[in-house]
Amino acid sequence: MRGFTRSPYAMRILSAPIASLRCGAALLALCATLGLVPVWRCAPRRWNMRRSVARLGWAVLLSGFGIRVRRHGELADPAGALIVANHISWVDIAVLAGVADAGFIAKAEIASWPVIGRLASLYGCLFVERNSRAGLQSLAQEMGAHPERSGLILFPEGTTGGGDGVLPFRSSLFACIGERWPAVQPVTIAYRTRAGGVLSPQARRRIAWLDDDALLPHAFALAAVGGAVVDVWIEPCFTAASRKDAAETSYRLIAARLEAIAARDQAATLKRAA
Repeated sequence: MRGFTRSPYAMRILSAPIASLRCGAALLALCATLGLVPVWRCAPRRWNMRRSVARLGWAVLLSGFGIRVRRHGELADPAGALIVANHISWVDIAVLAGVADAGFIAKAEIASWPVIGRLASLYGCLFVERNSRAGLQSLAQEMGAHPERSGLILFPEGTTGGGDGVLPFRSSLFACIGERWPAVQPVTIAYRTRAGGVLSPQARRRIAWLDDDALLPHAFALAAVGGAVVDVWIEPCFTAASRKDAAETSYRLIAARLEAIAARDQAATLKRAA
């Protein structure tokens, strides 16, 4: 019997009900998070209860999908910073929303999504046509008029990547750099296995939300395998002289962090093999 339970065939039989239980937990977490929306909308702003309810909702959602967050460092200005991060998955949104009191700059298509689009708008998100000059000009104006003490989160790659590197940053998305947003707070997102180990290419692809991946099937597939660990590295805050400087400096800091993580993992692998 012991040999049977260790066989690949037995593991597939045993893992099927476990995957179903994980998906059931994720579904319950999703329903619970949506159930908190009316509470969040009615919570008095002056008591800061909205922020507390939002944090609870994101924590429930992440826990239900098996996502464990490890935070490294503190934001310089958690309520009024322009936070810049690399972008890998839909999980990034829930993770960063739990870290910072900030809305997001999102692609315009999200505004038309059922339920999610409306909630994103209420949450303080700004929507942009990233391939439109007029859309980028409008975004700069909206960012300049964004309420004080309310931060914004920007994914300047303009799309999601595979997580093994960082795509070039689009300096046009930093057009708001100036009096309203003088400083930039880079944040590096890096994923690990649910045990904290290095991801295989297959596991990395399960996390990355790419191309035409449908949101809910992708999310529940990740929950079925047990989720993941996400490391959030808060890099040094800096004052940018121009939008080009903001893009280049934040890119350099985030890319350097990812390279350092990869080098450390490679050294650990070589040490185990020696």
